[in-house]
Amino acid sequence: MRSKLYISLVLAATMVGCANHQKTQKEAAQKQWNDARAAVLYSLAKDQYGTGNFDKARQTVDEGLKMDPANEGLHLLAAKLAIEQGQLESAEIDLKQAQQLNPKDAEADYLLGVVYQRWQKPDTAFDCYTHASDKAPAELAYIMARAEMLVAMDRQKDALALLQEKVVYFEHSPVIRDAVGQLLMQMHRPDEAVAMFRQASVLATDDLSIREHLALAQYANKQYSDACDTLTRLTNDSKYAKRADLLSALGECQLQIGHVRDARDTYESAAQIAPASASVWLGVAKSALQLGDIRRAELSLHRAISLDATSSESQLLMGYMRMNQGKLNEALLCFRKATALDPNDPVGLCMVGLTLEKQGHSDQAVECYAKALKLKPGDELAKRLMASMQE
Repeated sequence: MRSKLYISLVLAATMVGCANHQKTQKEAAQKQWNDARAAVLYSLAKDQYGTGNFDKARQTVDEGLKMDPANEGLHLLAAKLAIEQGQLESAEIDLKQAQQLNPKDAEADYLLGVVYQRWQKPDTAFDCYTHASDKAPAELAYIMARAEMLVAMDRQKDALALLQEKVVYFEHSPVIRDAVGQLLMQMHRPDEAVAMFRQASVLATDDLSIREHLALAQYANKQYSDACDTLTRLTNDSKYAKRADLLSALGECQLQIGHVRDARDTYESAAQIAPASASVWLGVAKSALQLGDIRRAELSLHRAISLDATSSESQLLMGYMRMNQGKLNEALLCFRKATALDPNDPVGLCMVGLTLEKQGHSDQAVECYAKALKLKPGDELAKRLMASMQE
């Protein structure tokens, strides 16, 4: 009896074991099939996402996650779709799941940074971007995102230091050099910015936005001849031919290097494009005055003043024109207006003093020169005028 019972128990256990084994094999096969099917769906969803078919991509991703909830790629794609559609909470959930599934993947950190940046949490976004760039140091986009957050946190110097440190590493990247140049411009260092923009321009000869940055940096650095060449090439392109601001900068460069007629023509073109720009009309007046076209200069100055009554430069130029016409009282009035509009500019005070001197009011002129030197002790015009009174 015992032997029969024992044999029966052994047979039963064996049959259960076989059944369990068959069940495990079946489950493993099913999982393998689900994983393979999910991988195919992931590939399909990527294509749909790439072509902008977000609704179809969402359906495919959801189907794939049902088959394989541990597919990191599907969670990342779900997060990207959610970000595109403004569903940031959903994106955060998928990205944190992706991080758990593969802690070494930098993309999840980067996309979380995008989410927190959208939520205007620059500190948290910066941390995410830093984790991403630490995991994938060769990914320029992660470095650029870190720099962007530093700027958002008013840490421009840190952003500049970060990018400058990486310039050599990304030796063939015009993007990082352009970003460094723009930061240098923000920090009023145009000489260094010119060098960086020039490098970027060499690396990306067809990128007109970089050429624009180079031209404006050259202009700010008073490299008028170089800026003139760069701006001329730029504005000859149809995409930039109607940019009044660039034409105005080109006109000023042409004035500075003595190409007055070219400057007048350039400013006239800018005025046709932007007739409501006071600075453009001021440029027309300056070039016309140098060419001796007083009528055109006066009309342009009146236009500039009517558009911007707060411009001290327009009043200075009007005063200069009146002085040359021998209309000293009118000139004095204009110079006084210029000084009232910009009391920190020593030029206005100097011109008031010079007009008073021409009217025979030497004592008052000296007072004006002294005030100008007090404002700016090293001002060459004020020093020269004061010295002439002491001879």
